[in-house]
Amino acid sequence: MGKKKNQVSNKIRFTERITNLFDKHSNLLLPAILFLALILRIVAILDLSNSDYFNFLLWDEKLYHTWATKIADGTFQSSSVYEFAPLPAYLMALIYKILSSDILYIRILNIIFGVFTCYLVYLIGKEVANRTTGLVACLIACLYKPFIFYSIVPLKTSLSVFLFALTIYLFVSVLNKNSMLKVFLLSTAIGLMLSVRPNCVVIIPFMPLVILWNIYRDKFSLKILTANFILYIAGLSISISPFMIRNYRVSGEFALTTSQSGFNLYLGNNLQNKDPYYHPVPFASSSPFEQGIQFTIEASRRTNKRLSPREASSYWTHEVIKTALEQPAGFIWKICQKTLFFFNQFEKGDHYHIGFVSNFVRFFKFPFLSFWLIFPLGMAGMAVSIVRSRKSMALSAIFLLYALTLIAFFTNTRYRLPMLIILIPFAVIGINNLISYIKNRQFRKIGIYSAMAIAFLVIEFLPIQGTGDMTAYYNTHAIILDSKGFKDEAIQYWEISSRMNKAPSVFANLSLAGKYYSKGDIQKAVYCLDKIPDDSYAAALKYEMIGDIMMHRRQIKKAITAYERSLVINSGQRRIRIKLSRIYWSIDKKRALQEYEKFEYISSFYKVL
Repeated sequence: MGKKKNQVSNKIRFTERITNLFDKHSNLLLPAILFLALILRIVAILDLSNSDYFNFLLWDEKLYHTWATKIADGTFQSSSVYEFAPLPAYLMALIYKILSSDILYIRILNIIFGVFTCYLVYLIGKEVANRTTGLVACLIACLYKPFIFYSIVPLKTSLSVFLFALTIYLFVSVLNKNSMLKVFLLSTAIGLMLSVRPNCVVIIPFMPLVILWNIYRDKFSLKILTANFILYIAGLSISISPFMIRNYRVSGEFALTTSQSGFNLYLGNNLQNKDPYYHPVPFASSSPFEQGIQFTIEASRRTNKRLSPREASSYWTHEVIKTALEQPAGFIWKICQKTLFFFNQFEKGDHYHIGFVSNFVRFFKFPFLSFWLIFPLGMAGMAVSIVRSRKSMALSAIFLLYALTLIAFFTNTRYRLPMLIILIPFAVIGINNLISYIKNRQFRKIGIYSAMAIAFLVIEFLPIQGTGDMTAYYNTHAIILDSKGFKDEAIQYWEISSRMNKAPSVFANLSLAGKYYSKGDIQKAVYCLDKIPDDSYAAALKYEMIGDIMMHRRQIKKAITAYERSLVINSGQRRIRIKLSRIYWSIDKKRALQEYEKFEYISSFYKVL
């Protein structure tokens, strides 16, 4: 018994020595940690540059690059509300205007955002607890694998995490000591954040309420309270007004956020999708260039009138509400699944999976810190701190509000990443509390903290349908290989995806069918197409390819039937309208003109980029 006490005592003394070391050398440690963060990100991007992923832009990357290029050269024209968060595109356009439209500059900018995020995590830890907490939190942020990874890819994720960290730091700082300047900067930062992650809209009204309540509790005058409120509104107005004014000028609509919230809500709560994360739908393309447009076309078709993107967004929101009322059991089960998925350790990405990419970028094989470790410590730390201070309670409420937006829509790694800005400092605070409990022999508190940490650890490893599915990443890797001319290797990866027989396998089968068709092996192409179910989100493309095969065989009627069946599934396809118009021109000119009129009508929706 005495031996065990001595071991615990030695561990406490070791921890105290580490704490004293951090306090003594804090002025040197912070620059050293930030320099380490910079070096790690430089090494990571150098390793990435040797892979096939470096010179290939994935879906949102290509969209924002195209958008920014058009803004920079003055050719961007759109007559609708922004479909995508606009700030990243304008920031990229500024870089392109000053330097050149080389995506490498955006990667470098994201590295800068990533390093400054680590610094902001330090400031948050310092404001919430003390300097030592800030330094340890900064080190964790420096070594957190997704923070490193998303600092070197040209997505808007690094910007969103940086702005979220800036917002949280300014918020906590104002709660510690009221500053009108920081209130103004806070509202400006959260306004900019809204133009990167529109779901942050739920935090905008919450923050001033907490600040005003904090001022009231500290017995400041009504004059100071009013001035803070006015400054908050002023900063918010300055940061969001350019985008709102532009939206009104081109569309006549006052839009605080983008026009895609309704269809994203539908995608996240579509009961035909049995997985708790995002899948495309049959009537709209999975391409970000076309998906929102085709949702608008489908909403217009169902209502028998032309809808604007905002009206279409409202339509899809009402569809979700209708589903919830008509199928409450299925809807509640869907929400429960998505809630568990929010807490799950599986790092589901809509572009990259870090574990998969590590097979080709060896840097990420190194065992950096991951979500599965930080999450239970952070949640337990939050739970034991929530009743101790206004700051902890306020930060916990922000965490909850943001989490609810992801549960309402859908979760993936990069959408969940801002949450780590709050979880990391709380993880350090929780560990510090545990050390204090052990030191003071507060066995009850040790048990409570340990039980909570273990409970959250168990929750994040609960089995959920769809977790661990790597099919989509095999598809993406095959696309990259195919684009670089490695056709045989691409086919191998698509075949692996096909054999997995998961939801994204339909795209592998479609791609394989296309490859075999181009080689003249019609039998294999048809075999692959037969593996795509008629209710899958690749069904429209399947019937388009069947139509192409029938045309190759000069079976005109069967080709027309296949093309029309594709349009029944997804009426927003322009390419098929042209194909039908050309077919009919030789056999029925009146029908050909009708198809071309439909093509022009559908094309009129495609005015986003």
